[in-house]
Amino acid sequence: MVNEIPIFIKTTHFDLELQERLRWFCQQPGCNWLLTRSEEEEMPELTISRRGVYLTKGTEQLAFHPSMALIRLINLLRGESDRYLEATQLKTGDSLIDATLGLGTDALIGAWAVGTKGSVLAIEQSPILAAMVQDGLNHFKEIVPADKSEDKQNAWTAMAQASRQIEVRWGEHRELLSRISSNSVDVVYFDPMFRQTRKQSDSIQPLHSWSDHRPLDQEAVLEACRIARRRVVLKERKDSSEFERLGFEILRGGRYSPVDYGIISV
Repeated sequence: MVNEIPIFIKTTHFDLELQERLRWFCQQPGCNWLLTRSEEEEMPELTISRRGVYLTKGTEQLAFHPSMALIRLINLLRGESDRYLEATQLKTGDSLIDATLGLGTDALIGAWAVGTKGSVLAIEQSPILAAMVQDGLNHFKEIVPADKSEDKQNAWTAMAQASRQIEVRWGEHRELLSRISSNSVDVVYFDPMFRQTRKQSDSIQPLHSWSDHRPLDQEAVLEACRIARRRVVLKERKDSSEFERLGFEILRGGRYSPVDYGIISV
């Protein structure tokens, strides 16, 4: 399950910190990195710069940034609700498996909810995304929020702490879940990437290009039910037939939201 697409990897400056970061990426499993290329060759590029890491493919550019997670955490610290936390019912000290990491938005909110006594295992099938998110978590404190408001600073501090609770693992989630002991995790969460990205979702489109678009497998859900102590949660499009196909009971709410959450209580 190696990424077959060759990716040209480079740094913008020849300094020790960036070169060490480049070496770290080259050691990550599953990626097909190229350190040299001819001028005529067109291929995706991973650029490691002093301002961050960027994956470019044609006109699309992807980078790790906890933007939506930060907005959600600001609202949570203000006492507002979050539908993901309503669905997962995570509490301090819980263990969570996020079986479809993506760029880690929900994993960060989950890590904040379980706190320092809890744990989050985040599985990502794309080796490129797994490496980028792990690198982003490793260098979280280097991301400086533009807004210096008190709300944002408080949320940023809380999220920086939460980022240390996440362990990223590259692999196929059904296979990795099969290795985990029964009744050993509180909550297992699935958020399969939308297989038909909406045109207005410009922020999702670059991520869509690198993700696995296959429907969630029934056997993966069965494995999740085997290892979960409390519940398995699925996020999907509103009115999706996936909830019924996979045996999830829809959690009603979010009248104007384009997504719903499904629950299997175990």
